[in-house]
Amino acid sequence: MRAAIAAIGLIALPPVAAEAQTPATTGTVLPPVDSARVAAAKPVIDQIWPLGTYARLMHATMDQAVNGMLAGMYDMTPAQLGVDAKANPAVAQQSLRQRAREQDPAFDERMRITMRVMTDGIADLMTQVEPEVRQAMAQAYARRFTVTQLDDLHRFFDTPTGRTYASESMMLMASPEMMKAMQAFVPKMIQAMPAIMAKVQDATKHLPPVKKKGASQ
Repeated sequence: MRAAIAAIGLIALPPVAAEAQTPATTGTVLPPVDSARVAAAKPVIDQIWPLGTYARLMHATMDQAVNGMLAGMYDMTPAQLGVDAKANPAVAQQSLRQRAREQDPAFDERMRITMRVMTDGIADLMTQVEPEVRQAMAQAYARRFTVTQLDDLHRFFDTPTGRTYASESMMLMASPEMMKAMQAFVPKMIQAMPAIMAKVQDATKHLPPVKKKGASQ
């Protein structure tokens, strides 16, 4: 189930990360943005990210993206994930899907229902925060572009080609090419995690150990 949540996260977050990320780290106080720039940015955001975009994106991509990514993961074996196969060679060569079906005959239907409910729920949640996302995007655009540049963007997005691009640019995340790339990424990420976590452990070995819950002070 954690894999399912991670897969949904990959779908929900990239558009904002690509459009509205700032170089500042969390907690950094940013200087105020010129109000004229913000005013010029808002019509641009209305064009490229109208209200309802998150729900449209989530529902357009979720079936093919999540199902594809999860399929790639569940078709992997523990051995492919870096789990030692010596302890139980037979089990280690079974795919995660095969093992899940042995433990839960309704696994496939349960996952289908789970993903549908999660998609609807997260789409509703993202719709609730969408006004704040749009405001953040306006601030980000205002910080990066001048009033003249923002006006140029607005005029372009008001042309036939610009309107088409504005309405479809975010939905490019749902294109077959993007879905194929994302589906290929998840198994690679999972395979890489043991080595990454080993590096994390090595990089933090000089720190005192984390106190276990209930341990005496």
